[in-house]
Amino acid sequence: MRCLAMGLLAGVVAMGVAPPLAWGEVPEQFRVWGRRAAEHPYLTAAVVEAWPVVNVEALPEETERGFIVFSLPLFALVKPDHVPSPEERCRALAARDCPGQYGPVSFAVFPLREAELSLAVSDLEGPGGSTIAAENLDVRAVRCVRLGPPDRPEVIPLLIESFETTRVSPGRAQQFWITYYIPPDSPPGLYEGQVSIAVDGAQKLSLPLRIRVNPFVLTEPDVSFYMYYGGESDLQALHRWLVDQRCHGMNTGMVDPPVTQEGGLQDDAMKRTFDMYKQVGFARPEVRVDFWNRVTSEWLNTPDQSIGMWGAWFRYYPFTQQLDDRYVRAVRAMDGEARKRGLQLILAVADEAGSHAWTIKATQHYNVLIKAEVPDVVRELTVGGGWASNEPEHDLWKGLINIWTTNRWLPQLEIVKRDDPQAKIGLYNMAGAGSGAGGLMSARNVFGFFNWRARADGVAQWVHHHAGTPEHNYAWPAQGPEEGPVPTLRWEAVREGTKDRRYLATLEARLAGKQGPAADEAQEFLTGIAARIELRTEDYDPISGGRVPAQQPGAYDAWRDRIADFIEALPAE
Repeated sequence: MRCLAMGLLAGVVAMGVAPPLAWGEVPEQFRVWGRRAAEHPYLTAAVVEAWPVVNVEALPEETERGFIVFSLPLFALVKPDHVPSPEERCRALAARDCPGQYGPVSFAVFPLREAELSLAVSDLEGPGGSTIAAENLDVRAVRCVRLGPPDRPEVIPLLIESFETTRVSPGRAQQFWITYYIPPDSPPGLYEGQVSIAVDGAQKLSLPLRIRVNPFVLTEPDVSFYMYYGGESDLQALHRWLVDQRCHGMNTGMVDPPVTQEGGLQDDAMKRTFDMYKQVGFARPEVRVDFWNRVTSEWLNTPDQSIGMWGAWFRYYPFTQQLDDRYVRAVRAMDGEARKRGLQLILAVADEAGSHAWTIKATQHYNVLIKAEVPDVVRELTVGGGWASNEPEHDLWKGLINIWTTNRWLPQLEIVKRDDPQAKIGLYNMAGAGSGAGGLMSARNVFGFFNWRARADGVAQWVHHHAGTPEHNYAWPAQGPEEGPVPTLRWEAVREGTKDRRYLATLEARLAGKQGPAADEAQEFLTGIAARIELRTEDYDPISGGRVPAQQPGAYDAWRDRIADFIEALPAE
């Protein structure tokens, strides 16, 4: 019953670079996480009072302690009405991971009577007296919410929240989530400890917890992982949200450039924003900026039907030389400041322009302008909706953009690559809606094996957090205003996916130029799993499904364990 996940730590505390992690110090992910999610109508009324209590055959020791411990494969939905089978009984927790990584193990209890439960974790003792301290283990409970239409609601596990004790009711399964961090200097080998479960203050069970640390570190793939986010004006708050993204495997990020209500760039605030971004420590030297709202366009809640606007979206201002000059100055200033910090500016002048036909001319205009005036800036555009609306995006943006980031898997991308072999292809919004707990495996697949099979240059998703569209949040605001984000199961699946991709990159690096039985077997294995990954998208139900086909829970864990075996068997150069 094993589970894993992913993260990167670069040690940034209070807007400064921290020293290496010391024994007993709380890892960065746990320092920026919030404890409990802020209340919102979307999260209310998840009580399962209508469900009958189910009697289950329990062993004598289970009856005595008052609960059954069970586990399902990681990211299988553990709903409150789940009745554990004998095969699902859990007697130990296990994981396998690399130095410097975050990852989860998960289990659930099926209470036989009402009680207050609490959990505690011990240090993990490893080879040669080495230790993974208990401070590297974060214990949380999975909170269910009620989703869906009023006439067909579903109670779905979603949020992962901190707790001291949690009250459980008979017949109502409660899932727990333990996130570990393996310090970068941890020697390889097996680390062992205990997860203690207490009932009404009295310890009733100790579950063995075993983490095997692999004798290799993971390779960073040549892929940009990033999240769209709702924006924060407070830099300290934004710092916490971006650190959370990095710790969840994102290797680049986005910032909203500070502008006045009239659309002028606030130079000093922009410099502070870039300073903060640099301090977050993303692995890739990139900074993404969406630059149009209030600068070259305005948001309209009421569509302007005179220009064919069919829904709330952006309407661009009339073109003028003065506006062009101001736009170029602002982009040139951001580019210069990015370069001073060793960053490549990646600019978007519009969003999904092809599917909002009234924005096409402006998107062409500003991409032509920046290509001519600030040619070193990389230009990115979200595409796919235009093709779906019979707009020839391969012609509309030909020669104007460097990165085509699509929300569909489309044959037109072959035309793009044929016309411009240097064009990069990114994927976005293929994981499905954020806070709908369904589609967890789809989210993992998009950030992992799917983008590997597609040879995508980037993977992005809407949205890390956004107050206006909470149903899409991958992380939730905390109750405490000074706290950072509260994770969701889907956000954890994203972290796991980015790590799948890093394992693949590590194996491919080991295979480079190698021959022999071990290399042949590894290559045959990669060919076999590639054949099982379908490069297509589909409609999705935000509660129960994702946007791309995915394997069943447990499959990617098995694939990754096999990949790790091959990495160990193939010597590094």
